Amino acid sequence: MLQTQKSLKSRFRAIWTSILLTAPPQFSTRLESLIESVVDDSISSLELTDKLELSIVAIAIGAYWHQDLQEVRSRVLALQSRSAADIEELVLAYAIAYGCRQEFQPQLFINQVCHDFSKRRALSRDLESQTRCLDRLQLAQKLVDEGASTIAAHQLDPKLDDRLSDAIASSLYYLLSTPHSWSLITNRAQKHNLRIAIQSGAMAAAYLGEVGEPINLDAKNYEIVKTGALLGDKLWAIWAGVYDSNCSR
Repeated sequence: MLQTQKSLKSRFRAIWTSILLTAPPQFSTRLESLIESVVDDSISSLELTDKLELSIVAIAIGAYWHQDLQEVRSRVLALQSRSAADIEELVLAYAIAYGCRQEFQPQLFINQVCHDFSKRRALSRDLESQTRCLDRLQLAQKLVDEGASTIAAHQLDPKLDDRLSDAIASSLYYLLSTPHSWSLITNRAQKHNLRIAIQSGAMAAAYLGEVGEPINLDAKNYEIVKTGALLGDKLWAIWAGVYDSNCSR
């Protein structure tokens, strides 16, 4: 399926809209503060409460610094030094960056990441974690290539350690097995857990540049879409140099 060209602003809008449509109610204020911490390089002052917030910060890093993968890498590695972040967050940030660059190719992404990361030895807290993550990514690709169902992908023999136990591997499985539809990706992933749904949805939004029309565009969802668009517009304006983030304070 040919992808319609989407602007960077559209991709920024789609990413934050995706997160807000998937996250718990009243998450927009916290989301904005997490985005601002990335823009202002003030992540060190944040108190990240859980892995979901780590994912949000990684997504923001990938989006805001998408033009320079070295900057993406250095900022996620810095995040590792002061939080529970690890190589999974780096893979997530890379996927977002590739999507914003319009270079995300579903059939090639995992092989690209594994080829790049396997040549580096300081992307995780230890080499064992890095190797394990890359192995899980390759397993996700194998399952996608085989057309494996969600049940098969997550209920394989635990004695063989061949399940998609890593959040990023599961998130990519949902994205790569149905890359054409944000709604289908997130609906499937939500049955797994919230973090995986948010990660897969954000990656899909960066890739597709849209979330499509929500199934139920009621007043609540309309406000969510509006807020996501405003956050995307603001981040794009800061990125483009036409908005001073300090002026809003």
